[in-house]
Amino acid sequence: MRGYLFLTGYVLFVGVASFLQKFAMKTLSAYQVNALMAIGMLITAVPALWWAERRLTIPVAALPWGAPVGLLMAVGSIFYVLALADLPAGLAAALSTSYVVVVVLLSWFFLHEPLGATKIAGLVLVTVGVALLSWDASR
Repeated sequence: MRGYLFLTGYVLFVGVASFLQKFAMKTLSAYQVNALMAIGMLITAVPALWWAERRLTIPVAALPWGAPVGLLMAVGSIFYVLALADLPAGLAAALSTSYVVVVVLLSWFFLHEPLGATKIAGLVLVTVGVALLSWDASR
C-alpha cells in the first residue's frame, strides 16, 4: 500500500510541475528550468537521504549502476524541457509517458519479467492512448 501512496505523490507532484513548467518557460530557457529542477532535486534528495539512511554516503560499489541512472535521468530531463519548449504541455506529457513501454520491454528482456497477453494488451492500450492524446484533429 505504501508504494501506491508514493506513486500517487509522484503522479501529483510531477503532473503539477510539468504543467507549471510551461509558465516558467515564458521567462526562463529550457536549460534554466532544467538547472532549477536539478537544484530542487539536490535540496530534496540530500535531506531525504539523511532522513532515510542517517548518513550522506553512497557506496562506491553501487556507482556502476547508480551513476548511469542519474546521468540518464538528467539527460532525459533536459530532453523533456527542450520538447516542452516547442510542444503544448499536454502533448509533451502524453508523449513522455511512452517510457512505460520501454521499461516493460527492457524488464521482460533483461530481468525476465513475464510478458503475457494482459501486459501486451496493456502496452497496446498505452500506445493507442498516447496516440489519441497526441492526435490533433484540427490538422
